[in-house]
Amino acid sequence: MEEENPRTAVQEQQHGDAQSTSHTDSLSATQPVQALATSDGAAGGLLHGDAAIEAGGSDEDGEFSATDFDADSIDDDHSDSTSLRSSILEHSYVNGRRYHRYRHGRYPIPNDEAEQNREDMLHTMMMESTDGRLFYAPLGPNPQKVIDLGTGTGLWAIEFGDRYPSAEITGLDLSPIQPTWVPPNVKFLVDDVEAEWLNGDDFDLVHLRNMIPILKSPVNLLKQAYEHIRPGGWVELQDVDGVVHTDDDSVPKDWPLKRLTDLLVEAFAQFGTNANAAESGREYLEEAGFVNIQHNYIKLPYGTWPKDKLMRLVGMYYRTACEDFLPAVGAMHFPRMGWEKAEMEVFFAQVRQSMRDPKVHAYGKMHFWSGQKPLAGA
Repeated sequence: MEEENPRTAVQEQQHGDAQSTSHTDSLSATQPVQALATSDGAAGGLLHGDAAIEAGGSDEDGEFSATDFDADSIDDDHSDSTSLRSSILEHSYVNGRRYHRYRHGRYPIPNDEAEQNREDMLHTMMMESTDGRLFYAPLGPNPQKVIDLGTGTGLWAIEFGDRYPSAEITGLDLSPIQPTWVPPNVKFLVDDVEAEWLNGDDFDLVHLRNMIPILKSPVNLLKQAYEHIRPGGWVELQDVDGVVHTDDDSVPKDWPLKRLTDLLVEAFAQFGTNANAAESGREYLEEAGFVNIQHNYIKLPYGTWPKDKLMRLVGMYYRTACEDFLPAVGAMHFPRMGWEKAEMEVFFAQVRQSMRDPKVHAYGKMHFWSGQKPLAGA
């Protein structure tokens, strides 16, 4: 079954050659926010799809504080669990940041405590943004075998295991940074997700979050996944695009954050990946052989400019995650493009300041692409 969520997301479905799209291509900048029902029946502030975000929030840091986020508290609910088994514990260091040693350089983002905390914050943001939804794919009522590729700190896999105790969950990552205690139906393995598939067969769901933009060949990985998903099973890609969006043309052409996203496209290309790959999910899934492709997306504001309080909270999380990402790309990506440290510090300060301008109503999009392996004989 598809996870229950009373909110309505923009969704596009493709069945064979037929395609239906439930959103409009454009909305007036003055169109009011559409209230979205929460699980208790109250109006919710998170906007899915093309509904415009109403501006009007303040940028007072006293309302929300990123320091209130405690990544360690997320693991407190998982004390009744078994010990994580892992033998690959080595790391490498570049410009003061820690990276995985196994296949060093394959994933050009740190795996140290700062990055882990940022990743956990993004997970919390996603739970707020989707009303606690872990996936959009319409799985059956009792998924039995699930794999999370690029599991990171493992929070998605752990939460899936808690919600579906009869399921067997595997989390795969290059870095052994998952919790040492995990639910009994969850295990973590250290491996390269783009290497030859050695992770079993007959999966009900293959899940990837924030992975497509750092894969050298998304299609090849999806073809491997296709071969090991059971007929009727699903794959789901969850990724933020690398584009700065606005509903009211309030983003200046020379806005520092927009320049940053353009530079990240160049930086990721040096590693053979595509920072804007999130928008190409349909193309990748179709080429890999998946059908019944579904597309949902939500808006993530850069900062606390929205009028709705819940949207401001999500915006605070997203802005903080973006700010904390700057030292990560400053450690490896920008030096490779010839930037000096002082030059980076000035530019990054401009980027941080740009996300605190309440007159600029910018947001990113989180895309959810789902595709199904055809049933046997179909």
